[in-house]
Amino acid sequence: MEIFGHDFIENRKFYFIKNIEEIKNTSPNSIIFIDFNKELIRYCKNQSIDFGVKVSNIKELILSSASNSSFLLVDKNFSKEAQNIANEYMFDAKILLLGKSEDDIEFCAKNAIDGIVLD
Repeated sequence: MEIFGHDFIENRKFYFIKNIEEIKNTSPNSIIFIDFNKELIRYCKNQSIDFGVKVSNIKELILSSASNSSFLLVDKNFSKEAQNIANEYMFDAKILLLGKSEDDIEFCAKNAIDGIVLD
């Protein structure tokens, strides 16, 4: 399981980004997380930037995966369905739960969710 944002686990820095200018100001080794936005997805893809997309429905999930997103961020209520779809279609992208507390780590483990982002 991938765990981002926990002070006990060291991993690459991640940034929630709202626009292209913010992307340009992040360090090269960082992971960019964006809300589903075709312009930002296209920019990240064209610039070969490692990025994740917050998705809220199946259409966004499929399009983001097809756009070479590394991570698909989902809310708890969509996480099981998103993980099942990702498994069925063998997505390269990892499903990450947008967690609110350490208790969500256990939820991910019990439901075979690929990982979690603690904000």
